[in-house]
Amino acid sequence: MNRKLLGLGLGIAMSTFGVVAVPTMAFADSTCYTGCSAPGDGGTTPAPAPVQPVSAPVAPTQAPASGGLAFTGADIEGMAAVGAGALVVGGVLVRRSRRHRQATA
Repeated sequence: MNRKLLGLGLGIAMSTFGVVAVPTMAFADSTCYTGCSAPGDGGTTPAPAPVQPVSAPVAPTQAPASGGLAFTGADIEGMAAVGAGALVVGGVLVRRSRRHRQATA
């Protein structure tokens, strides 16, 4: 019983830490976004703009319209199928363990 309570308390503490502390560490520095200098001088003077080489103009090409949503690169169907399968397997295991517990009690 003590191990269960210890594990439960540790799980709650780690979950709370993950929800509260980790996002506060992930905020970006709002003092400087573009044109900042190196970190050594305190970030007060703007850095010089980079010199762009001059090149001949290029005629723009138009991509064919697909008419659908843009491809984002994520394979959502596979992740959704794995998640749904995990929910089904978890539900079956919980139901089986409850039936087993009732039969032995």
